[in-house]
Formats: sequence, C-alpha cells, structure tokens
Amino acid sequence: MKFKFALQSILRYRKTLEEIAQSEYFEALAEYNRQRQILSDMQEEIVLARERAFQNQTDGGKAGPALSQVHDFLKGQDIRIERQRIKIQECEVKVGELQEILRQKAIDYKIIEEMRTRKKEEFRIEKNKLEQKKVDDLNIMRFKTEDQK
Repeated sequence: MKFKFALQSILRYRKTLEEIAQSEYFEALAEYNRQRQILSDMQEEIVLARERAFQNQTDGGKAGPALSQVHDFLKGQDIRIERQRIKIQECEVKVGELQEILRQKAIDYKIIEEMRTRKKEEFRIEKNKLEQKKVDDLNIMRFKTEDQK
C-alpha cells in the first residue's frame, strides 16, 4: 500500500505559482537595482562635471563657454536625477507588491504542503495499525492451531 495524496496536482500548481511569483519578484528587484545604479552613475557624472568646472576656473583664460556648458549640464542632470528618483520609487512600490504576492503564494503552498505532511503521517499510522492487526491475527491463528493439537 503506497501513499497517494489526493491534492498532489494542486500542490504542484501552487508550487508553480510560487516559482512564477519568485521569478517576477527577482526580475523586479534586479530592475530596481539597475535603476539605483543609473542614479548613482548620474550623481557621479555631476561630481565629475563639477570637477571639470573647477579645473576650467583654475586654468583661467576663456573658460566662460565651458563653464556655461557645465552649468547647463548640471541643471539638466538635476532634472534627470529627479525623474530617476521617481522611477526608483515606482520600482520600490512594484518590488513591495511582488514581495507581498510572493509571500502569499508561499503561504498558499505551505498550507497544502502541511496538509500533505499530516495526511502522510495519518497514512503511516493507519498502515502501522493494519500491519499490527495482521500480525495479531496471525498470532491468534497460530495460537488456535497450537491449542487444537
């Protein structure tokens, strides 16, 4: 007699849903990290532009157009950074939502998994009872036959 879980197909289905949710979560997390890296690169570009502006100021000469260009770049970069921060916030929200979905899918799977574990334990106990009953029956039969001799 072998254990057969009646809800095995549901268990597999819920595991698949959990794996899909996990995949979506990790993709969103990777996108979030990528967007944060883009922001970091933008901030690094600002630092480099300020260093160039300082270098142009210390070199003297006709640095006016170069300084104007750096100033325009910095203003534009500030706008791009603000937009990037908005993208990052959207990514954070998406990651949070997908994390909650993943948590729920994991709970759903765990519920069925726990049910499977309980049913398997019940099956094992019932199987042991049946085996013990068979052994008892054999002992009774053997005892009866020995009495009849």
